[in-house]
Amino acid sequence: MGKIDKEKEEISWIKFWIGVSVAAIMGLISWFVNNYEKANSIMLFLDIVSIIAISSLVIKLNTIGLKKIKDLEDIT
Repeated sequence: MGKIDKEKEEISWIKFWIGVSVAAIMGLISWFVNNYEKANSIMLFLDIVSIIAISSLVIKLNTIGLKKIKDLEDIT
C-alpha cells in the first residue's frame, strides 16, 4: 500500500469516528431534552459534561482530518 493510500484510509477512519461522535452527541442531547424534568441534577450534569467532551473530540478529529487532507495535497 502506497503512502497516499495509507493517508486516504486514515482520513476515512477519522470521518467514521466523527460520524459516530456526532451520533452520540445527538443521542445525548435527545436524552437531555426527554429527561430534563424527571432526571436528577447529577445525571443532567454528567450528560452535559459528556456532550462537551465528545464535542471537543469532534473538533480535535476535524482538525486532524483537515491537516491530513492538506498533507495529502502535498503528497500528490
